[in-house]
Amino acid sequence: MTVIVLLSGLMLCGCNNKYEDLQRAGIAVPLAESRIIDLSVKSKILGKEMRCKVYLPKGYGNGQKYPVWYGLHGQTYNESMWISEVGIDKVADEMIENGEIEPIIMVFPQTVDVFPKEIIEDLEEDGKIDERRWDQFMWKELIPHIDSRYDTVAKAEGRFIGGFSMGGSVALRIAFHHPELFSKVAGYTASVSVNDFSGKKLEKWLYPNLDPEEITDPARFAGEKGLVNIKVYLEAGNVHDPFLSVLQSLNDALLERGVSSEFVIYEGGHSLDNAKRCAREYLRFYAAKD
Repeated sequence: MTVIVLLSGLMLCGCNNKYEDLQRAGIAVPLAESRIIDLSVKSKILGKEMRCKVYLPKGYGNGQKYPVWYGLHGQTYNESMWISEVGIDKVADEMIENGEIEPIIMVFPQTVDVFPKEIIEDLEEDGKIDERRWDQFMWKELIPHIDSRYDTVAKAEGRFIGGFSMGGSVALRIAFHHPELFSKVAGYTASVSVNDFSGKKLEKWLYPNLDPEEITDPARFAGEKGLVNIKVYLEAGNVHDPFLSVLQSLNDALLERGVSSEFVIYEGGHSLDNAKRCAREYLRFYAAKD
């Protein structure tokens, strides 16, 4: 059974004991059952508190280090999406109990994509488009916060990211920019903002301040940037999914550059229906036992 616990104020207390927040809330460790923690992370980059939910597996608190999946939501949803709409916590409980996947921590942050105002401000400042502010919050503030508060495998091999729609696009962007932080990324009918990835459009999408014509060998460039170190999973629906062709194009571009990428076309459209059907496959991608 999953129980929601509010630890918003405690998460920022700066305690050295990673279990002290739970203990102060009257929760004994190791956990007798999985828990969902509601917390709020203060972001200097964004200038506000960002909501977040954290799933802790049964047994957490025995000193074991756990891999972490950061699950991002779609534009019309919030940080509760993967739990309230997909029931990913219950699926994880069952799969961990049955030995299908390794115990895993799941983090569901309040996700925001770039606003036009942000890009305009960047261009007016120095003529360049900077890394998105929410992306910076993710890797500069949220990940260090989670690693400092929980028993995580705090390196790329134990850190994954993936998201639905808007969240999928943001997840891909962050992982491709920071392959030193993630070993796996997934875009579930990801709403990427380009029409196709033929030629050098992948590089133009990821590095808008770079002249793609200066890149003579995209495959070697991908190796230099570390993209080849990431395992990618993409999917889209075959019924009026506006991102079907572009994600097929992205998959082709990644394969051409030597990146391990899988593309799945499912029955359905741009909705959470497939996530509800295939949550088990999603979790296997991140945490299947060897």
